[in-house]
Amino acid sequence: MSNEFHEWRKDFSSDMGRRLFFFLARTLHRIPLRGAYAVGHLFGRLAPWLSPHQYQKVVTDITAALGDRLSPAEIDALARHSTLRLSESLIEFLRLPHMNAAEIQRWARFERQDYIEAAMRGGKGAIMLSAHLGNWELCATLVALSKYPITAVARPQDDTAFTNLLNKMRETHGVKVIPMSDVRGCIRVLQRNECLGILGDLNARTPGAFINVFGRPAATFSGVAYLAHTTGAPILSAFDERMPDNTHRVVMNPPIPLASTGNKHTDILHTSIRVQQVIEEAVARRPEDWYWLLHRWHTRPEGMANPERIPMEHRDLTPEESAQVRSFTQGWLQGNAEQGGAVLPTAAHDLPVEHAGERPICAHFPQASAQADQ
Repeated sequence: MSNEFHEWRKDFSSDMGRRLFFFLARTLHRIPLRGAYAVGHLFGRLAPWLSPHQYQKVVTDITAALGDRLSPAEIDALARHSTLRLSESLIEFLRLPHMNAAEIQRWARFERQDYIEAAMRGGKGAIMLSAHLGNWELCATLVALSKYPITAVARPQDDTAFTNLLNKMRETHGVKVIPMSDVRGCIRVLQRNECLGILGDLNARTPGAFINVFGRPAATFSGVAYLAHTTGAPILSAFDERMPDNTHRVVMNPPIPLASTGNKHTDILHTSIRVQQVIEEAVARRPEDWYWLLHRWHTRPEGMANPERIPMEHRDLTPEESAQVRSFTQGWLQGNAEQGGAVLPTAAHDLPVEHAGERPICAHFPQASAQADQ
């Protein structure tokens, strides 16, 4: 009976969430932005009570990923603050179709477009890698508004009407949408010398590989690496950064180096590790801006029907080999930073393990901190 009740509550919550989304999509643009943010913050603060099961999953994932750096109070503060940040991004996404290009480009800066220009000159298109960080929908929108053709890869929702609404909103400013199952369609986009936008931090139900993310094996789509090695398209990363005044900054970054071992399967695994490491570094700098509700570690290696067929970093590479791949990526990130390239978002706070107690993360989240202390 308890399982039946749990499933009913889950279905009820999902249905109510969809109905609320449809309602807000029709009405939210009609009220001033400050009022819209207030509505979002209300739902963000109520989220732990409206959906305690999902909130507990968020706390569990934050604990597993950052528990060696944060106290329980700081973890709770981060979880609560991330729901507020998510509510802000949701409000902005719902208002985005009702903004014109000039309004969007005044509100969100798009920097280092020269990397896209260089990729277009190469004639093989470009894979635009991003993550559910900040207002991630802005990344593809800004590329489209800058007159670069872009197709976003999206995972369809269970509800067809919900999927259609999301895609219609994305297409308002010129972003095309393709389902993530259409690999040939993705290749055709790159062959037309266009941009292909991919969010690389989804939990993969049918993973191409298991890559260590924050030290835990995470089911990962290897499509980014596969497409790059198959078509020769460069992988350019870009992450949204929310500024203190709620404007946004998206910086395009130089191509992530592709592995070249002479074995395509090994190359795809090594490049997938590099891709996930770039995303992990960005999340570690601004964990409050990441969409923790992704449940990044939901699919487990031990739950796979044929695990021997799936490449796994923790199984197929020795600790020394894994460290070598990651050391290369870290050196590349540091090298670009030293040359003045903004490869990652500006850190909102430092999280060195050895100084975790000296700069409590709660101090950066005043609203969440006050709740955590109660």
